[in-house]
Amino acid sequence: MFSSSVIPIKGSATLITDYLRFSIYSILFLRGVYSVEDFFIINKYGLELVVALNEELEAYVGGVLDQVEEWLVRNTVRQVVLLIASKESKEVLERWVFEVSKVDHSKTEEEMNREVHLMLAGIRGTNSMLSDIQEPTLCNIVVYKRLTGSIKDDVISDAWEEAEQTGIPLDDSSEVKLKSAATQHHKLELTVVYKA
Repeated sequence: MFSSSVIPIKGSATLITDYLRFSIYSILFLRGVYSVEDFFIINKYGLELVVALNEELEAYVGGVLDQVEEWLVRNTVRQVVLLIASKESKEVLERWVFEVSKVDHSKTEEEMNREVHLMLAGIRGTNSMLSDIQEPTLCNIVVYKRLTGSIKDDVISDAWEEAEQTGIPLDDSSEVKLKSAATQHHKLELTVVYKA
């Protein structure tokens, strides 16, 4: 993918965005938020992964992740959270939290691919331990930024809106930490918080 052993920050942001895209689509597929017909299968990272066939879903996820990629380059993303909520009550049933941190690793492409393979396989494995969702659901992606003190980095475009509280009450939730994946410049740590 990259000709040299050092991946530039922009390349790292692109890889992390790809990891997020495959993770989000896998979660939405496995948790039944969208139907099987809304996805097609590709082989990547040694796994069969799903990609959106549904144009509306692709436009939504793609639009969010395009902005996330820009913010990753400037190191202003703190978390990307995929919420799965009841369509009727809007109650959050699951929070898939991707914690983003800046790192300075010396990693080969093979090591990075192995980590993302384990993270994506972990998402599949987690699906079997979560309860089936018995009601129609919807999804929302929330991005939490680091405040840098720079107007350029801290101002959010009108296309974005402030997020409301999106948690699950502590006394009614369980949490599972999954494998992490990292590039030479960014690390993703994944935790799923779900209604017990």
